[in-house]
Amino acid sequence: MVTSDYLRRQAQLLRHWARGCFDMKTAEHLRLKADEFEARADEDDEIPPAFMRRGNGHSGDMDRD
Repeated sequence: MVTSDYLRRQAQLLRHWARGCFDMKTAEHLRLKADEFEARADEDDEIPPAFMRRGNGHSGDMDRD
């Protein structure tokens, strides 16, 4: 499962690469992807932690025969 912390670390890494990139177009793409990761992390932070735990009854956690 991808967590918001993971996405933020990836965004930080992309921004670091963008700062060291000499090609402006590539650097911009790296920054845009970092922004997407940050936005996704913000969305994930809005989901209550109990909803994401196993055993709370949603269909993805059911054992199937």
